[in-house]
Amino acid sequence: METLIGLIVFGLIIGIPLYKREHTFNNRISPDGYKTDYGAMNHDLTNGMSKNDVKDKFNRGGYDIPDPYSKKK
Repeated sequence: METLIGLIVFGLIIGIPLYKREHTFNNRISPDGYKTDYGAMNHDLTNGMSKNDVKDKFNRGGYDIPDPYSKKK
């Protein structure tokens, strides 16, 4: 019984941060006046950057570029 409880706690400790990263990546919206540079994201992936590194960079705003067609000034 203790082993089962330990495995559940261990799974929660590992699983929650992984789920949070994925959830943020799937639901993030660029700030007003910016857009996401998917070309740079694909370039990083093809140059060997891991998916997790790309997700972390995206979540930090590393692929946000100014949108020249934005109405916000």
